[in-house]
Amino acid sequence: MLNTRLIFHPENPQQEVQPKKIIEALTETQFVQNREFQHNHYLPGENFLSLITFLGCSPKINLSPDDGDQHCYIALLETFPEEKCLGYTHTANPKCPACTKRINNWQQGNWLQSGAICICDKCQSQTTYANLNWKQECGFARGGFFIQHIYPHEAVPGEKILNALKNKTGFNWTYCYANNSDS
Repeated sequence: MLNTRLIFHPENPQQEVQPKKIIEALTETQFVQNREFQHNHYLPGENFLSLITFLGCSPKINLSPDDGDQHCYIALLETFPEEKCLGYTHTANPKCPACTKRINNWQQGNWLQSGAICICDKCQSQTTYANLNWKQECGFARGGFFIQHIYPHEAVPGEKILNALKNKTGFNWTYCYANNSDS
């Protein structure tokens, strides 16, 4: 079963994350309700739909747990001592930051391991997987949060929520999509 989610994380994958600051930003903007629904499981708040833009003709988003298990909820990710892969899509195909070309055979070795190096098959430059250009198809960080049951490219965060996170934490945030089942 696919584990679909929209993941928010710092732009700098090595940035230390403070979960308390994340929750403060999310509750102050009413992105989430001001209390946990279940352990580490927050329901969308009053402004959730104005802070996220849903794409397509008529997406069917379940915002209530009363309507079944597939409802959207927001949860903090575990914090890690080093950056790690937070999730990825099955269509991920990163580009080299040096030559900007797509990298073939990028899944060589243990690419999910922190600090693993990718060698570009076009220009032979070496970079960590966290520093490849993933085009929102994969994310590496030391923590963050996610919205469960959002399909890849179904929604994008608005500037207002990204700015609220930046103002509260002191650093820039970005996002990625994931549908891998192993996280």
